[in-house]
Amino acid sequence: LHYTEIERYLATPGRFDVLMLHLAPPDEAGLCSLSLAADFAPAVMEGLAHGAAVLAHINPALPRTCGPAIALGRIHAWVHADTTPLTLEDAAPSAALAQVARQVALRVHDGDTLQFGLGRLQSAVLAALHSHRQLRLHTGMVSSGLLGLMQAGALAPLSRTQPPVCTGVAVGSPGLYAALADAALVRFAPVNQTHGAAALAAVPRLVAINSALEIDLLGQVNCETLAGRQVSGVGGLVDFVRGARASPGGRAIVAATATVGSARLSRIVPSLGGAVVGLARSDADEVITEFGVAALRHLGVDARARALIAIAAPEHRETLQAAWHTLRRNF
Repeated sequence: LHYTEIERYLATPGRFDVLMLHLAPPDEAGLCSLSLAADFAPAVMEGLAHGAAVLAHINPALPRTCGPAIALGRIHAWVHADTTPLTLEDAAPSAALAQVARQVALRVHDGDTLQFGLGRLQSAVLAALHSHRQLRLHTGMVSSGLLGLMQAGALAPLSRTQPPVCTGVAVGSPGLYAALADAALVRFAPVNQTHGAAALAAVPRLVAINSALEIDLLGQVNCETLAGRQVSGVGGLVDFVRGARASPGGRAIVAATATVGSARLSRIVPSLGGAVVGLARSDADEVITEFGVAALRHLGVDARARALIAIAAPEHRETLQAAWHTLRRNF
């Protein structure tokens, strides 16, 4: 299921008998913030059966963030324990990924609102955007790269009424978690607000930036399987890509290094074959590698194949051209 469908599935009344939450301590009004993960918990609350038990780990180490909360009186039992939350440091990008990030940054304009998928691409692109200005984020997850963007002055002004960042989840460093307590910087929101079609279509100039495992010459994208093995899920990719295309001035970018692994296998392939199609050929607006940009939105099949071959690794272009000639003849 796509993220928006998962949320509707979880919110079915009577679905759950027990709920366990990880919460920040209550504020003066007795409300416990969902803190770093506000994505699905509100839907699960709607799906609780009559008389369901609500349990909680109330953790002083969690920041109290702006977003969904639950009243302490709604919780039947809890444990109060100071436990360090999960941290994840951003890894340094490879030279090729850093070049991909620079290519993506050239396609981002001052004042755009950005969405990022999971993984190293997010931190690499955030680092490449430090010279931009008036940027906003509307995304499913933020990482520690947000700190550099904020410190570089690339974000829109902080505001308690319209913070520059809206997210469902945060995973990063202790420094990131401390910054997220500022309600003028970030608002945490459930999936129907971060991924919902109507919410995304209402965000001007939303640019969805996501990675891929393979892209074929028709523009189909595999973002779930690698060498026949499932390495990722459906997630919110399609929600964001189609939401960005519905946004006024929005667009959907798929970005990846042109090759993968020590064998330098091409990510751009003639056909996905048995791989799972995560994005249809009509979904992505632009495909970006370290070798350039293939702007696909208004291209026919032959032109898009040529554009994709042009941004493949040079050592694979001749093979791809020959494969396309065979595929095209069989259409």
